Amino acid sequence: MTPMPTPWTDLLSRRVSNIKEAYGPNSRDVIGAFSALSETPWLERVGEPWSERVDGRQDDGRVIVVHSWNAALAIFDDNLRYNINGLLLAPCDRADEALAGLPERRRWWQGAREDVKRYVALSGIPDSLPQEQQDLLFEHLYEFVSMLLVEIIASPETECTYFREQLPWFHAGRFPCGWEGDWPNGRMRIF
Repeated sequence: MTPMPTPWTDLLSRRVSNIKEAYGPNSRDVIGAFSALSETPWLERVGEPWSERVDGRQDDGRVIVVHSWNAALAIFDDNLRYNINGLLLAPCDRADEALAGLPERRRWWQGAREDVKRYVALSGIPDSLPQEQQDLLFEHLYEFVSMLLVEIIASPETECTYFREQLPWFHAGRFPCGWEGDWPNGRMRIF
C-alpha cells in the first residue's frame, strides 16, 4: 500500500541555510517548496491501493478517491469550475487577486517560477495515455507549480491553502484531480 502524504506544513518547513530573500517574506517556504518539488514522484503511485490511514490518522472521508484516468481527467471537461489547465477557478482567482495587490509580489513570483525549473522535472505522465491527455497533464502540473508559488508568496493574503493542500498528494505520487462540492466546502478528489 502507498504511504499517505506528509502534511504540507512539514514539507514547506524544511530549512535551508544561506537562502536569499529573493521571494519576499515567505522565501523560506518557497525554498521548502523547491526542495519538496525536487523529490516529488509525479503521478508514480496513481492507481495503487490506498492505506486506511490518511495524514497519519484514520481516513475520515476528507478526500474522494477516483479510480480511473477518465474520472481524474474530467477536470478538463468542466470549463465552468476549472480553467483550461484543469485547475479549480475559485482558488486561482484568489491567488491572482493577491498577485495583483503588490507589484513586488509579481516580481518575486516570476523569479520563483524561473528558479523552480532547476528543481522540478515533471515526469510520471503515463505513456499509455493518448498524447493529447499527456499534454494536458503536463500543462496541469506546470500550472499547479506556478499557482503553488503564488499561494506561498502571497500568504496569508491569499486566504487560501488549496494548492499547498495538493502538494502532499503530488509528493506521495498521487494525482489531486479536482474538488467535489462548492469550494471551499466539499472534498478534494484524488487518483
